[in-house]
Amino acid sequence: MTGLVFELQRDSLDSEIRVSNLLRKALVVSKKLGVIEIEEWLKKELDGYLLTDDIPKYRVVRGEVRVWNPYHGWQPLNFSSAQIAQELSVRDVVQPVGELDSLSESGEHTMQIPFPQDIVNFLIKAMGAPLQPSLLVDKTEIIGILDAVRNNILNWSLELEQKGILGEGMSFSNEEKKIAHQTTYQVTNNIGSMHNSQLQQDSSGSTQSLNVVASPDNLHKFIEELKHSIESLKLQQEQSQELKEAIATLEIQANSSKPKNVIINESLDTVRNILEGTTGSIVASGLIYQLGLFLP
Repeated sequence: MTGLVFELQRDSLDSEIRVSNLLRKALVVSKKLGVIEIEEWLKKELDGYLLTDDIPKYRVVRGEVRVWNPYHGWQPLNFSSAQIAQELSVRDVVQPVGELDSLSESGEHTMQIPFPQDIVNFLIKAMGAPLQPSLLVDKTEIIGILDAVRNNILNWSLELEQKGILGEGMSFSNEEKKIAHQTTYQVTNNIGSMHNSQLQQDSSGSTQSLNVVASPDNLHKFIEELKHSIESLKLQQEQSQELKEAIATLEIQANSSKPKNVIINESLDTVRNILEGTTGSIVASGLIYQLGLFLP
């Protein structure tokens, strides 16, 4: 077989060829054909995804949340809430394929995916101990990502062949380029559900304990009203500090491009518990009423 498309098929079937090298050859093909939709996907796989990007479903991995104990090593972290455990046990992998190639070739059987700092702070506060949490993922999860990318490239090259787009040497004819532009490729359709959430994954039967029926603007307004009401609530120092910490956490999440519902929910629960303890306060009663917009 000769031509770029046949070379791409041959390399896709060769497990000895790194997926990162396969991506580069596929990028050459997409560039020469001018297929933008494929080119964008290939570049993201080569360069890595941004946290604000839509992440392909095949890049979602599942692991076990553990904490590092300096005396006993990695230990499982037990959760009182099954939902929180579920949400924290799945993550998006955004690293470039080149890094994933290296991880798959290493002698390590597990890889560590650190949590964002706000999640770390949330877990440390919940544990009541300064132990560093992280998600430990089996190496087979990484190999699964690489296999998915390899399969997508193989399927794309087969589609090109079916359309009569083969290439001669290092170039394509004008007719081949024309056909390529008029084709909708299954490789982009088969990538799977795209999402940009770090924690809440698209899994069957999943539920959100946060029931936000109001707009994000209303959450911002509620936070501002909380901040202005602290003095009026006449809280004890410990309660006042706890409320300020909850407000600070809510502000971080409300201003984030990817807010974590589980953290918002826990923070609003904290606010509600504090407000319900201030008996006889008209201000607190009004705030509790507004909480009904966010919590069931």
